[in-house]
Amino acid sequence: AGTSDMYRELVVPLIKHPGMSLRLVYQDPMGNYFHSLITTAPLTLAIGFIVLILFLSVRWLQRQLSGQELLEIRSTRILNGERGANVRGSVYEWPARTSSALDVLLSEIQFAHEQRSRLDTLIRSYAAQDTKTGLGNRLFFDNQLATLLEDQEKVGVHGVVMMIRLPDFNLLRDSLGGNQAEEQMFMLINLLSTFIMRYPGSLLARYHRSDFAVLLPHRTLKEAESIAGQLLKAVDALPANKMLDRDDMVHIGICAWRSGQSTEQVMEHAEAAARNAALQGGNSWAIYDDTLPEKGRGNVRWRTLIEQMLNRGGPRLYQKPAVTREGRVHHRELMCRIYDGKEEVSSAEYMPMVLQFGLSEEYDRLQISRLITLLGYWPDENLAMQLTVESLIRPRFQRWLRDTLMQCEKSQRNRIIIELAEADVCQHISRLQPILRLVNALGVRVAVTQAGLTLVSTSWIKALNVELLKLHPSLVRNIEKRTENQLLVQSLVEACAGTPTQVSASGVP
Repeated sequence: AGTSDMYRELVVPLIKHPGMSLRLVYQDPMGNYFHSLITTAPLTLAIGFIVLILFLSVRWLQRQLSGQELLEIRSTRILNGERGANVRGSVYEWPARTSSALDVLLSEIQFAHEQRSRLDTLIRSYAAQDTKTGLGNRLFFDNQLATLLEDQEKVGVHGVVMMIRLPDFNLLRDSLGGNQAEEQMFMLINLLSTFIMRYPGSLLARYHRSDFAVLLPHRTLKEAESIAGQLLKAVDALPANKMLDRDDMVHIGICAWRSGQSTEQVMEHAEAAARNAALQGGNSWAIYDDTLPEKGRGNVRWRTLIEQMLNRGGPRLYQKPAVTREGRVHHRELMCRIYDGKEEVSSAEYMPMVLQFGLSEEYDRLQISRLITLLGYWPDENLAMQLTVESLIRPRFQRWLRDTLMQCEKSQRNRIIIELAEADVCQHISRLQPILRLVNALGVRVAVTQAGLTLVSTSWIKALNVELLKLHPSLVRNIEKRTENQLLVQSLVEACAGTPTQVSASGVP
């Protein structure tokens, strides 16, 4: 009966043959379907159960292994050199004890790096910082001045030294008490420091007791007089004080210097001018020798000179080879100078004006384009050129640099070295990290120059992938006689340990 229900019968009469009919017997598909479904239902359920078990097993296994995968990914990032809070573990990592052990080790390494950074800062402070005021000390100031007076590039470096004489705070401490004297001293020092920071390349140091020296490279006597006048106006604006005579508190000696002079001669002239200012009475300044011919230029002449240079296609380029101890040329530094119609002006003198006029981005674009052209003429040489950090942190310049470098061959990009000043790098570490990461990914190398010139931490060495760390010439000058410079250089070398960064001495014959 069950089988007969699966068949259907149909009788169709034939129209053209009366009395005859066609009998059709066929199997009902729906009846057969339900019959076969009932027959295979247990097998279907078994297969579905197996699939469900496999799905749940794979899901369980993924959950069990996800912790190991997270731990593996973090381990890979650590081996690639990442450190800090970005590689901290999570509660989902497994084995949990291995993850915790990694976190403890990373914390200890971070603490050791912080300790080393603090030690490096202390060493720098010992070598170049006055312990009482936090400014540069006399040795540091004399060393910087001597380096400028040597004029290694032979371009006729000039500038001004200002000796600022404040009241004797030791006498004030005896007569007024320690706390009040200290408060007055730091108020005046903060005023000086804030005021001098306005001028790029300037250096303020405590020279002797209440005498503070200011180094102003590439400045003229006229500019120094203007600075002295503004400083005295700032002193006059201080609140009235019964302890100090505000009208007879600051005496400034001004002395112009040229390359070829000795440090002792320049400082003697500055101190003599400060004594003359003190003899005049009241807040005043005095110039040691105002008959010295001026070499400076006003802002209008500077802007005209720089714009003409940019319109002509850029400054004059000179190359200086950087040679290893084995005598092999590691790279060639491209040095820039401007010809003003009479003499050449070094980049150290005109670059502050380029920054002041907001032309750094246009200048750096021009320099990069010329550097890429030179790579074609020197197919086997590595070329280094200094860029300004101010341009490098701008998104528009970053996009232009990326597009320009990607148009070059990889072999050319591998021979480019971008040089950045240490003081600027330390101020913009977080903003420089993305662009330097991109530059390194494209094969371009990065060098940091003037290392050791400023009292900053060395933590940026770990944060940035820098190939070369070039010491400032003042550190290397007479290093065999200066133990503090030896300690400073040794601390920089130790800070670079475990990183791809190499330390090189700039300006060593």
